[in-house]
Formats: sequence, structure tokens, C-alpha cells
Amino acid sequence: MTGISSLWEFLSRDAAFFGGPESPMLSWIGSFGIVLFFFWHVIRLTWEVSRAQRPFDRVCPVLTTLAHDRGDVDRERFTSHALVGFTPRTGQPAATSTRIDCDDLNTLDKAMQKEPMFLQLWAQFRKTLILEHVPWFVEPRIFSTRCAEDVFTQNALLSHRVNLAFYSQLPSLVTGIGLLLTFLALFIGLSKLHADGHEIVGIQGLINGLAGKFLTSIVGLIAANLFTLIEKPMVSRLMNAHHTFLGLLDKLFPRKTMEQMLEQLTPTQNVHRGNRQASGGEIGVHVERMSTDSLAMPIAELTTAVRSLTKWQQDQQTAGRRMAAELPQALREEFGAPMKALNDSLHELTSLLKDSHLHRTQTTTTLDDLMIRLTDTLAERKTSSEVARSEGNRFWPKRSMVSTQRPPE
Repeated sequence: MTGISSLWEFLSRDAAFFGGPESPMLSWIGSFGIVLFFFWHVIRLTWEVSRAQRPFDRVCPVLTTLAHDRGDVDRERFTSHALVGFTPRTGQPAATSTRIDCDDLNTLDKAMQKEPMFLQLWAQFRKTLILEHVPWFVEPRIFSTRCAEDVFTQNALLSHRVNLAFYSQLPSLVTGIGLLLTFLALFIGLSKLHADGHEIVGIQGLINGLAGKFLTSIVGLIAANLFTLIEKPMVSRLMNAHHTFLGLLDKLFPRKTMEQMLEQLTPTQNVHRGNRQASGGEIGVHVERMSTDSLAMPIAELTTAVRSLTKWQQDQQTAGRRMAAELPQALREEFGAPMKALNDSLHELTSLLKDSHLHRTQTTTTLDDLMIRLTDTLAERKTSSEVARSEGNRFWPKRSMVSTQRPPE
């Protein structure tokens, strides 16, 4: 208790530092703590943002150089019209048509392999890249089936490196701590007031140190505003670096939709005619004949296989329909005789059960008649025997009395 009282007395003691107002020691300690808390998180935010931005700063120059060397991608190069031919179109730079996308991919892959932040996501993004199927005399291009933003998301890249959610709420936290310490200082000042008779003791100390009790709130608000001014530009630069990285990736590997890939698989005759005129007469005819000869055999084999499969499927359907039509007749022929025999057996069994029931009823009736007769006979015999016995008893005492008399002496 003595230690707690001493601590409370120390915290509630008014003091003035640096020529400032008198405030409780709790307000001064809280203000220094808020300042240290502010500087600590500013340094930590600066270090985390710098660590997260360095990989972008190292990879973006490589992406910028590759994208600048390639130039803007012509929309016609997404279709098959610009993917067949020997010479580039008029007005199109030669570097654009002769550029090798595989070399750019290898260069970028080496740069990505050196950055642990991009390593795993780059492996996922490479799975979305497709190599265009073009004739042997045209350099294939590499396209992406998904946007870079779908793989290199902000959450996947920055969530475990910079706690943006915490830093966005840090100004509110600092302001809340300053207000809490202000209310504690006011509580300390009010706790010194007490009534001594008709006078209130301690009001002078409360009034004299009232201005200093708002010190923590002022320091907290200043720290919160300064942190907002520092945090927002730093996070904005990081977000801009992320968006620039995504834009360069999408520019280097344009996204090709399913419709564009299907368009390349259905070239028309006009396209072949225009390509032959642009490529040269004999070379174009030779290339077309070579491509036709090379495709004739596979197409013929594919047609034969499709016809065989169609015929086999038709035979299977015909056999199924025939089986469905013949199945009821086969069942009737196969199970007709056994079912008839079973029905006859059931009829015979029913007749036997009826006959046995009738015979049992007659037997029961006969037995009942016999029992009645026997009962009547026994009753008659019993009655006759009782009558005979009663008659005998009526004459028997007289004879006995005569027989029992002694002869006279």
C-alpha cells in the first residue's frame, strides 16, 4: 500500500519542464510516451515500405526496357491476319515483327528469380502464358490468358510485409491514448478537491494546472496528424509502384481472350490470297501446297475415324432398339410355361386347402355328435343306477333288522 501511495503521489505531482505549463507527472510521462510511440512507428513504417518497394524498383526498369523496345502492340496482331507472312506491313517497325518473345520471357524470368517477393507468384503467372501456334516462318508470340492483377494481388504481395490496416488506424489510436491520459489528469486534479467546512480545499491547484492537463491530448493530436501526413504519401508511392508493375506486365504479355484464339483457328480464303500476294507468288504457292499436303493425310485419317465412330454408334443404337423390341416377346416365351405351372400349382393348393377345411369341419361335426350321444348315454346310465340304488336302500334295513335279532334263549 505504501508503494502504491508513493506512486500515486508521484504521478499526481505537478511539474513544469522546458518552461511549459505545470502538469501532472502522468501527463508529462504520457506525452513522452506518445512521442516515442510516434517515432517508433514512423521508423518502422518507413523501413517496411522501403523493403516492400525495393523489389519493384529493381524489376520495373527491366520491364520498362522490354516494353519500350517492343513498342505499342498493334491490334491486328491479335488476329490471324497479321500472323501469316514473311515481310512486315508498311509503316510497321521491323523490330516489332522480328522481336522474340521467348528471349524477353527468359530475361524477365531471371529478374524475377532474384526477388523472393515475386518468386511464387511469378511461377503461378507463368502457367497462364500461352505460346501462339503460327507457321514455321513466323516468330511466335507469348500471350497471357489472365490479367496480371489477378495473380499479383495487393494482398498476396504486401499483406505479410506492410500492415497497412494497422497503420491506417494508428492516428485514431494515438488520439485515443492522448484523450485517455487527459481524462486521467483531470481525474487526479478533481481527486484533490475536498470540502473543509464551508470552504473547498484544492481548487487553486486544479485551476493553476488545468491547462497542463490537456498536454497529452495536444501531443496526441499533433502526432496523429503528422503520422497521417507521412503515412499517406509513402503508401501512395508503394501503390503506384504496384500499379506500374502490373501495367508493364500486361503490356509485355497482352491478354488474349477465347474469342481471339478461336478467330485464329478459322482463317478464310481471302486471307490466304492476300498472304500469297504479300509474300511472293512462287513462295506463297509452295507454302500453301506444302501446308495442304501436310494436312491432307491427317484430315483423311480423322474423317475415316469419325465415320467409323458414327457407324459404330448407329449400330449400337440399332442393336439397342432391336433388343428393346424383342425383350417382351422373349420374356413371354421363356417364362410362359413356368408361370402356367406355377398358377396350376397354386390352384391345386387352394383346392386342397378348401377340401381339407371341409373335411375338418365334417369331422368336427361328427365328433360333436358322438360326444353328445356318449354324454346322453352316460347320463342315462347314471340315472338308472341311482334309481336302482335308492330302491335297494329302501328294503335293506328291514332285512337287516330281522337278520340281526337274536333267537330267544
